[in-house]
Amino acid sequence: MSRSTLTAKPSRLRGRDPLALLTTAAVTIGLLGLTTPARADSVVQLAAPAGPVQVNAPYTVTLDIPNSSPDFLGKSNTVNVALSGAAATVTSFQAGNSGWDCEFPNGVTGRCWHPAAFTDPASITLTVLPTAGGTVTVDAEAINFREEAIGHDQVSTQVENPTPAFPFTGFHAPVHNAPAVNSVNAGRSIPVKFSLGGDKGLDVLADGSPSSRQTACDGTATDPVDTGAVSTSGLTYDAATDTYTYVWKTDRAWAGTCRTFHLELSDGTDHVAHFQFR
Repeated sequence: MSRSTLTAKPSRLRGRDPLALLTTAAVTIGLLGLTTPARADSVVQLAAPAGPVQVNAPYTVTLDIPNSSPDFLGKSNTVNVALSGAAATVTSFQAGNSGWDCEFPNGVTGRCWHPAAFTDPASITLTVLPTAGGTVTVDAEAINFREEAIGHDQVSTQVENPTPAFPFTGFHAPVHNAPAVNSVNAGRSIPVKFSLGGDKGLDVLADGSPSSRQTACDGTATDPVDTGAVSTSGLTYDAATDTYTYVWKTDRAWAGTCRTFHLELSDGTDHVAHFQFR
């Protein structure tokens, strides 16, 4: 009985490039599903601004799935995405006409996938909304049809808290700054004074500002407010003293209650003072 042998005939090897033979063998093995995972950047790619971006300012992250590997097992039909670091959420996505879809139930973790399990190339744009300063990191992990991880990429964006436009340094007398509690007779007009580092015009208050809300009286010691003689002219500015003054007219019905006064400026900052009414 004859025996087969793995020894190649010299006549068949003559003139062949050994490197070409190795390449052919590697391709053959790949077809058998024994190749190592493809390079991460050939399976999934992330791109995002390095920053800084501002808190509450949406930015976009591009998720590319080239699926250019000649090996079917080196192609992905699902990509898991996770956000970490500073608080941020994925608010929307655009997958174009690639046939891919995405879901982010909690805005922080989710996935993008092809509903028909096809491995068509895709470029997906994710919109990310950061809500706190710090570093937002996005991780993407590509999965093949065997549910094997075959690629990973990561990108980070620096997020900054917005710089207040107005250098508010606190309320001026007669109002005492928090955590102090101001004691005043209900029904009196209180001159609320502050400085913004120069004349910023009179359009420095946010819509609906100032305002006040009733709060619980917790027994904190109070500091009396000497209202003196005040006008009821609303917000004014005195260039000689670099002082803004808002005359707050209180209600007699507030006697025996406590309230927190909110001065919200047009730069988004909110400054408070606490009052107890006699």
